[in-house]
Amino acid sequence: MHFLIGVAVAVGCGLAPWATAKLRTRWIAIAAGPFLIVVVAGAVFGLPLYPFSDVFVAAFSLLAGVALGRVMPPRFRPFVILLLILSALDVAQNFAFAGPAPPPGSAPDPHFVWFNVRFPLPNGHFNIGFADLVLIAAAAENLRRRKATLALSLLPGVIGISLGEALLSALAGNPPLFVDAIAASLVLFLTAGYALTELAVGQTASRAQSG
Repeated sequence: MHFLIGVAVAVGCGLAPWATAKLRTRWIAIAAGPFLIVVVAGAVFGLPLYPFSDVFVAAFSLLAGVALGRVMPPRFRPFVILLLILSALDVAQNFAFAGPAPPPGSAPDPHFVWFNVRFPLPNGHFNIGFADLVLIAAAAENLRRRKATLALSLLPGVIGISLGEALLSALAGNPPLFVDAIAASLVLFLTAGYALTELAVGQTASRAQSG
């Protein structure tokens, strides 16, 4: 169930750029503004609005991801460099702020819940940060602008979440702190997914030229 929800989230983020393809970037940025205000207010004041907070976090993340994908050059190298930098920062912050996970069934922190989208499960929860949602949508928009197919634009998020879930399921009960920080860094796996997708993009382009 954890894996299926992750793949569904990745697909949903990847579809956002295609759903907003005909909207101007200016209007997307304007639409993201009210959601950003609510998210910031919720995080600062700890507004106890979960699970409705997920709607605001997800909406802002998808709109911001599409906007980021549009302001970045529609090329592989600039975007993968951005992902590499953010991957290093993600691993570093996971290592610096690592701590014991909250017990299953515990109420989410009213402040930090505004930084994530959280799906409750019988044996815990599926949790994904807003920055991860932004980057999955941005990667899909980057590929869409490069004339990749819909299926290819979904691959970075699907591969990234699949790799992350596979590593988490393979880890022992108490892995070393640095290993745990890497496993918790979805940006790192998204970077791998984006790089692997580039191979598929190259093969598709080669076949089109041959045809």
